Amino acid sequence: MNDLTLVSPVRSVPSLDPAEVERRRAAVRAADASNRLEGVFRDPATDEIVESFVRGDIELHELLPMLRTTVR
Repeated sequence: MNDLTLVSPVRSVPSLDPAEVERRRAAVRAADASNRLEGVFRDPATDEIVESFVRGDIELHELLPMLRTTVR
């Protein structure tokens, strides 16, 4: 993977409020826990992409294609 994969476009929307960041972080933790119960573990190569979603740099509709591309 090259560094360009992790660069997100500049957004004109304001940054997320702390409650939304925590909601997204909790959703990621819950998804990771659910996947672990099924024996599926998130590839560490996706950590920065997931963190971009948590911070609000990218939205869910952008997250999923980026994850699929990264773990092929």
